Amino acid sequence: MSKVIVIFEKNWRGYAAGETAGFDASVADSLVEAGFAIEADEKAPRKARNAAPGAAKGNAGASDADTDSKSGAQADADGKP
Repeated sequence: MSKVIVIFEKNWRGYAAGETAGFDASVADSLVEAGFAIEADEKAPRKARNAAPGAAKGNAGASDADTDSKSGAQADADGKP
């Protein structure tokens, strides 16, 4: 099975916001749907892919503490805490 590369926007398990990792398609889709990651796009310029997490969504100035303090911030790929 091929891997789907994602870039984390929020901390999830052992991964920190901004890290890149590869997962099976079902896990990657769950992470994207839950808002923990975005799918890495090899066509995007490297500078855009390495931008600060949340910058593209207009969350400049929002800290990880703001997003991780919400209920469910440590949910797994199935959305279970």
